[in-house]
Amino acid sequence: MSTHRASGSGSGGFRAVGQKPPVPYQRGAAGEPVSAGPATTVGEQAARAGWASAPRPSPAHTPPRGQRLPTRGDGRALTVLRIVAYVLTSLASLLFIALVVYGYLLVQDAVNSFPRIFPPGG
Repeated sequence: MSTHRASGSGSGGFRAVGQKPPVPYQRGAAGEPVSAGPATTVGEQAARAGWASAPRPSPAHTPPRGQRLPTRGDGRALTVLRIVAYVLTSLASLLFIALVVYGYLLVQDAVNSFPRIFPPGG
């Protein structure tokens, strides 16, 4: 699909060839009541056209039905889990470093054991 620069557009965006330019909505005067004249927002225009707002889902901080929020007694269990996760992550990091060092030592031993395969300085 070819696009070109939208000429005369305040947004500076692109639009497809043959696409109509966006129609700006009209704002009412500062002292003018909302019921008089054209709708001032897209939501008001939609309401006047017969569109209803969609039901909103529950807020993110509320648990789904059938579940409960953690109580005060859960603090110790979460703290223990956090400590266990920290210790296991630290051990995994130390194991990785130890394996890298061990691999380096194995390669150096192979270089020293087989000078014909690994010539010095190369």
